[in-house]
Amino acid sequence: MHVASSEIIAWHDIDAIYASGNREQLQKLSSIRRKAGVATISRLLRTINSDALRNRAKVLRDEKNCTVTLPSADEAYYNFDIVGGCNYHASIEFEDGVTWLARFRLPNHNAPQLDERNFDRRSEYATYRFLATTAVPVPAVYDVADDEDSANPVGAGYLLLEKLPGKPATWYDATQAQKDSFSRQLADIFISLEKFPFDKLGRLQLAAETRLPEPGPAFFEYDSRGNITPLGPFAHSKDHYAALIEQRIALISSGEVAISAPLDTYLVCKSLLDNLPIDDNGPFYLRHMDSRDANFLVDDDYNITGIIDWELAVLAPKHSAFQAPLLMYDLGDVYDECVSTPSLDEQRFVQILSDEKGRHDIAACAVRKFYFRLEQCIETDPHDPNFTSVFEGWWRLVKGVGTFEWGAWRKDALNEYGDPGLGGVQSVNRREHH
Repeated sequence: MHVASSEIIAWHDIDAIYASGNREQLQKLSSIRRKAGVATISRLLRTINSDALRNRAKVLRDEKNCTVTLPSADEAYYNFDIVGGCNYHASIEFEDGVTWLARFRLPNHNAPQLDERNFDRRSEYATYRFLATTAVPVPAVYDVADDEDSANPVGAGYLLLEKLPGKPATWYDATQAQKDSFSRQLADIFISLEKFPFDKLGRLQLAAETRLPEPGPAFFEYDSRGNITPLGPFAHSKDHYAALIEQRIALISSGEVAISAPLDTYLVCKSLLDNLPIDDNGPFYLRHMDSRDANFLVDDDYNITGIIDWELAVLAPKHSAFQAPLLMYDLGDVYDECVSTPSLDEQRFVQILSDEKGRHDIAACAVRKFYFRLEQCIETDPHDPNFTSVFEGWWRLVKGVGTFEWGAWRKDALNEYGDPGLGGVQSVNRREHH
C-alpha cells in the first residue's frame, strides 16, 4: 500500500482489530484502507489517455460520437459499479444511447507481473468470444489491449465490452419465486455449457492462426529472476492440481506466502497431494470462478440479464464446472460448522436440474463441494481466521467423518510428512466451532 510507513498494519494486527470490535481502531483501519484504495485508483487514472480511448471506441462503432467518463478516485472507491474486485470501469456513452464499459486492471501492490496481467485480460476476451457462441447471457466484447504496449495509445491495458441491463442479484433478499426463476435459468445455462466440451484443462486463449478460443495455460510460475513460465494446459486434472499444490509448497519454502505459519500450510498441502480427486482426463467445461451474486445481473423478476467478470474462468472437470454457485451456499455451514451439506437453495437447484430438466448427471455435480473445498484449502493463507475451518471442512468431506481436531491431525501430519526446515513450533490458532 502506498501510505505512510507508520500506517502500515500487519495481517495479524488487522485480524486482531476485527476480532476486538474496537470502534476507534476499526475507523482508523477503514481510513488507511480508503487512503490506499484511492491512491491506487489515482495511479491508474494517471495512465489513461481518455481522448485516445474515445477515438478508439468511435472507430470501432463506425465513427459514432461518444463521451468517455472516468470517475475520480474519491467517487469510484465506494461505488461497486465502478470498482469491482481488481478492476476499474469507465463508461463510454454513444450518441445513439448505446453504452460500453472500458475495464482496466487496478495497479494493486499484489497484482500479477506484466505478462500474466496481459494474459488474464486476453483470456477474458477469449472467454467472452467463446461464450458469444453459447446461450449464456454475457456482454458483447469489442476490443482488448495490453499494458505497457507501445501500440496502445490509451496507455493502460483495457477490455471494451457492452454494458448490460440489470442490477447485481442480492440472493438473500430474493423471494422463493425469484429464486426459482433464477435457478431454472441457471440450470439452462449449465446445460448449454455442457454442450461445449474441451480436451484440455486450462484457461481460454485465442489460437494464433485461427483466432478461435482454445485451451491455454492454467496458471503461471516465476523463477528467482522473475521470468514467467506458463503451466498447462493439462490433459489430466490430477496433474493440474498436483502442479498447483507443488507451486504453493515452493512459495512456502521461499517465504513468499504463508509467512505466519509456513509449517502448518506445508502440512496441509502435503495432505492435499495425498488426497486428490480421482483423475479426470476430460472432457473439460468452462467454469466461472467467482459465482457470488454480485456477478449475476438480474431484472426485478430475477430473470438473468447477464453473467459478468469471467476474468479467471477456467476449463475444469465436469464435477468442478457444474458445482452449484457460491451464492446458494449456506456460509455458516461451510465455515462455522465445517459441513458440506447442500443448503435449501442448493437442494432446490438440484431438484430443478434433476426433475424438471432431466439432467441427473449435472445435478450430481451441482450437489458436490469437493473441488470447492480443495481449492479453498490451496488458496487460504494461515493469517485468515478461517484457515483451520477451511481445512476441517475439506477433511471431513474427503474422509467422510463427522469430527476433526486440528491439534491431533497436526501431530499425525508432522509425524508423517516431517518438517522441511520451516520451524516445527509454529502453529496457527484454531478458531473453535460450536
